[in-house]
Amino acid sequence: MKNLVRAAGALTVSLLAGQAMAAEGDAEKLRAALSEKMPKLEITEIAETPVPGVLELLSGGDIFYLTPDARYMIDGNLLDLENEINLTARRKGSAHMSLINAVGSDKMVVYPAEGETKRVMTVFTDTTCPYCAKLHKELGELRAGGVEVRYLLYPRAGMGSPAYEELQSVWCADDPRAAMDAINHGETIESRQCDNPIAEHIALAREVGLRGTPLVYLDSGDIISGYRPAAQILSILGQTEPLATATTAEEAIAEEAVAEEAVAEEAVAEEAVAEEASE
Repeated sequence: MKNLVRAAGALTVSLLAGQAMAAEGDAEKLRAALSEKMPKLEITEIAETPVPGVLELLSGGDIFYLTPDARYMIDGNLLDLENEINLTARRKGSAHMSLINAVGSDKMVVYPAEGETKRVMTVFTDTTCPYCAKLHKELGELRAGGVEVRYLLYPRAGMGSPAYEELQSVWCADDPRAAMDAINHGETIESRQCDNPIAEHIALAREVGLRGTPLVYLDSGDIISGYRPAAQILSILGQTEPLATATTAEEAIAEEAVAEEAVAEEAVAEEAVAEEASE
């Protein structure tokens, strides 16, 4: 009986691994077919959707949908009408947050929350943007609500523009937060030059399809284009949860294996207790 339980657990794990490998094989075939038809297409990830026969293609910060034979591609939003959810927007927000987090907070101007950090929001900002300045003046309310605010520096006029020079001076200041505060209140700050992450921020903005500032990303994956009052942002945060860290297929298999092993061990223990009781 004991060996049978262990064998069953091992078989379950093997089947899970086999299913993952089969899915991975199908994805590789689809990837090869797409690469042949669209050589310039960036293929970040191919995944299933809740819709039978429709696959999701993540290409950098963009989302497309495919048929498994790679014959048809759909560029648009996938809506769950029953639950009233825009699945594309949700997935895109998650994908964009992965790109943003890959940059790292050490390459952002960060305003910590007051007290416990409950949530995080990331903002593409430009010191020549009036609505960016308006949002900045409400940072106190956001931080008091437990929100950490991270700035990505995006000069809309591009590298070498007056906005770029201002953002570079903010980054290179002895106290970047104080410099950002001053410039958003109409004050002049000392002009400075140094190595900075602005070019990386501009590249990221292009990858997520930024069209204007401020562009706000909440840690829930929700995207807010343009200015919203702090009270409204706090309300949205209050109705959402931060994105969970996604697990890979290998991690999922490992977790299943651990779970199956625990079940098998519990069954063995129960069998031993039953045998002792019968004696």
